[in-house]
Amino acid sequence: MIELTMKRKLALFLVFLGLLAAVVGVVKLLTGRSGKLGELRVESAPPASVFLDNKHLGRTPFKDKVQAGEYTIKIVPEGTTPQLASWQGQISVGANLLTYVNANLAESELASAVDVLWLEKISGKLAELSITTNPDGASVLVDDETKGVTPLSLTDISTGDHSVTVTSPGFLSRTIKIKITPGYRVISSLKLALSAAGVPTPTPTPETTSMPTPTKAPKATPTKTATSSASTQPDPAKPFVIIKDTPTGFLRVRMEPTTSATESGRVNPGEKYHLEDTKSGWYQIKYDGTRLGWISGQYAEKVE
Repeated sequence: MIELTMKRKLALFLVFLGLLAAVVGVVKLLTGRSGKLGELRVESAPPASVFLDNKHLGRTPFKDKVQAGEYTIKIVPEGTTPQLASWQGQISVGANLLTYVNANLAESELASAVDVLWLEKISGKLAELSITTNPDGASVLVDDETKGVTPLSLTDISTGDHSVTVTSPGFLSRTIKIKITPGYRVISSLKLALSAAGVPTPTPTPETTSMPTPTKAPKATPTKTATSSASTQPDPAKPFVIIKDTPTGFLRVRMEPTTSATESGRVNPGEKYHLEDTKSGWYQIKYDGTRLGWISGQYAEKVE
């Protein structure tokens, strides 16, 4: 009888431990999920539908909590006349941090301007600002003081509110308002809109974390800049690439397959070069007879 009672007590004790472990597990799961949420804010001119990894989230202006992680975002303009181009890009959402996207949609992707800004936690109490642009090589001014060209990383920027302006020949300048906080890195990726020929370059001024007021980018018509010598150039041995039209009228050749690599030369639309290698959307070509360099596959057609 005593042995039976002990077995019952042991069984009840084991059941209690099992229930306690289950409760602790549920609490950890719920708190873990809530800690992995970040805020996504999307605005556009004109209003548009927002898709995250092909899932429709709603229409702009959009603001909600999403799971932290890397996403493909697509902003699709609603029925407009004339028809406007959609925009798609990569974004990162950090836990308990803000990611902000502002798109000024136009009739072509070249004429559209997009700001993507997000925060990253860094060690210590310093603050940093990282700026990339499309096209790269844009001049950067912080509070009207020249800081360099993109891609650019500033580790000595003071905390507080700042105005950042980027300019590039042939493109509309872009100005954003940012707030620098100790212990965080502000990352800004800016796509500049192509400037229409003969139109003065205005400066749209959308803000980031303080109720942005987006403005519509003007229509732009890219022009073909291929040279006559390129059109008569004989085809090199296959595989080779043909340089496409670019917003700048030329394509930068870099020493490594990344926009942050040193520029080693330039090639022109319509020119053809032997393809040596490919890597992550970049093509390695042979140019100037014997020199090797990398170009973005976005502006090159591969012929095999």
